[in-house]
Amino acid sequence: MSARRDGGTYELEWPHAQRNFGAAARGAPSAVARLRMAERILMGFLDPVEDALFVAAGLISLGYPASFHIGRETAPVVAPGGFYAWVQCAGAVVSTSLPVREEYTEVLCAGEGASC
Repeated sequence: MSARRDGGTYELEWPHAQRNFGAAARGAPSAVARLRMAERILMGFLDPVEDALFVAAGLISLGYPASFHIGRETAPVVAPGGFYAWVQCAGAVVSTSLPVREEYTEVLCAGEGASC
């Protein structure tokens, strides 16, 4: 919430990783679940962009090679196509079960584990 600026923009300062879990990042799904619990308690339910920002920043601060992604619908049901945000860790999508790689064209990627 502190990164949100007037006019809907964000000023992001990605936290520095404390430790490196390696390429596998096996514990990321468990860490995402714990981060989501903290998110719900502290801020309630966030929109997909804010949720992905929270999860990405949390994973990075825990030392996971996480990256934040935004994509636009490839084939929208109703024009105009919408945008969606997700988090990847070591190349795997960890913040959603939606097939984001198939349904969205990535337009932004940032973070510790960014491989755009």
